Formats: sequence, C-alpha cells, structure tokens
Amino acid sequence: MSYLMWPLLLLALGLILLIAEAFIPSGGLIGILAIGCLGVSLYQAFNVPSSPGLGWKFVVAELVLIPVAMVGAIQLWPRTPLARRIFLPPPAQEDIDTAHSQQRFDHLMGEFGRALTPLRPSGLVDFEGRRLDAMAEEGLIAAGSLVRAVRVQSGILIVRKADDQALGSIDV
Repeated sequence: MSYLMWPLLLLALGLILLIAEAFIPSGGLIGILAIGCLGVSLYQAFNVPSSPGLGWKFVVAELVLIPVAMVGAIQLWPRTPLARRIFLPPPAQEDIDTAHSQQRFDHLMGEFGRALTPLRPSGLVDFEGRRLDAMAEEGLIAAGSLVRAVRVQSGILIVRKADDQALGSIDV
C-alpha cells in the first residue's frame, strides 16, 4: 500500500462529510467529523516519510478544496427535495400582473388632474373624482395646482405640473 492512500482517502471523506453537513441536519456532528477527517488527513500527509513537502501540498489543497466544496453545496442545496419544501415557490405570472398597480393607472396617462395637497414630492391628487397618491416628477407642486399624469413607476403615479395658461380653463 502507498503512503499517499490514507491522506487522500481521509481528504476525500472529509470533503464529502463537509458537503453532507449542508444537506443533512445533524446538529453539527457531521461537520465535526469532517473537520476531524481533514485534520487527520493533514497529520498523515505530514508524516509520510518519503515526501517531506507533501504535507504543505495537502494544506494548499485543503485551502482550495474546502471553499469549493462549500460553494458547490450551497449551489446545489436549493435543488434538493428538502429545500424545495422549505422555499416558497415563485409567484405565477398572472399573480404578478394582477397585483401590480400599474394597470390601474394606465388610463390616466396624459390626463389632467388637480393637486389636493402639496406634492413634496408626494401627496394627494384628484383625477376624475378619485383621490390618488402621486409623486411629483420634479420639484414641489403647490396644492390646487393643475397636474398631468406622466407615467407609472413601481406602482406610483408620477405627475408633472401643467401650465394653467396654455390649457385655458380646463375644469378638473
């Protein structure tokens, strides 16, 4: 038998146990066994009589392989049956569409309304007899000012101050 066999087997067993610790709830027992195997692997590698530098090669290998094994386990864990039971499923597309408030304000784009409160930058506006929360696109808008719906951003109605003289007397 080769002197190299035991350090390599213990290194492989330690890495496998380290990955298993991420998947199996053991209260840390598997992790302690993994650290023990990795430590004994280093001890065996440093005590190989025919190769004095082998121990340092195992130190470097463990410093590289342990993070790689942990990242691999973290990447694989969400795909396991246990993780699928723990994580919430993503919402269906129809749930996202109906929950998103942008659909409520699409018909208001380009329409005129009146600021009920000062918009600094957010406040209340009146569109078609409905009181709505809105945000000024830029600057402050005084209460009673004529505003125009510009866009919807993240479910918030964005308004801009409209020019009263250019519109004439629009009754809103």
